[in-house]
Amino acid sequence: MNPRNKQRNRFGLVFSAAILIPAFAAAPAMAHDTLESTVPAGNTTVTAAPGTVSLTLSEPPLDARQLNLSVITVTDEAGKTLSDGNVIVDGATISTAIAGGANGIYKVLWRTVSSDGHPIEGTYSFTVQGPAQAVPASPSVIPTPADSTASTGVAPAAETAPEQVKPNDSNAPLAVGIAAAILAVAAAVFFIAQRRRNKRTGA
Repeated sequence: MNPRNKQRNRFGLVFSAAILIPAFAAAPAMAHDTLESTVPAGNTTVTAAPGTVSLTLSEPPLDARQLNLSVITVTDEAGKTLSDGNVIVDGATISTAIAGGANGIYKVLWRTVSSDGHPIEGTYSFTVQGPAQAVPASPSVIPTPADSTASTGVAPAAETAPEQVKPNDSNAPLAVGIAAAILAVAAAVFFIAQRRRNKRTGA
């Protein structure tokens, strides 16, 4: 091989290495941003629905509200959207307000643009499990005498007047007969006595 060609090849390799080595060295610095933490944390259980969901990235994302570069959507277990659609970018943290919902699994879907200009997105979930609401005890009711009577279904016995004893008239005919017999005997005795008297006078 011509010595000049060898020298040219060596120069080309050195020049290529001078370009590629810095490019490979800068590659880690140009990596996409990553999700560092969330509030509430993923796969955790909270006792009440939060008013805000926030996500913190490794680097501040590009902030261009007019382009809606950052999106956070929060849905409950029934699939109802609880987030209001407004995302606030504060440094490396993006957040959105959500309306309170019922107990269950909440799903968070997020998307933003990394500081290197590439879109990044992800999803995670957390559980809301509030304490069971106690059923208020009904106040005890003291039964009244009227309530007791109504509950037993037995009405108090009505006061009845004492029964008057009626005279026994079953012997009335007998008494009338005896009286008539006595009157008849008395009349007969009187008639016989009067007749004897008349005879004596006539004699």
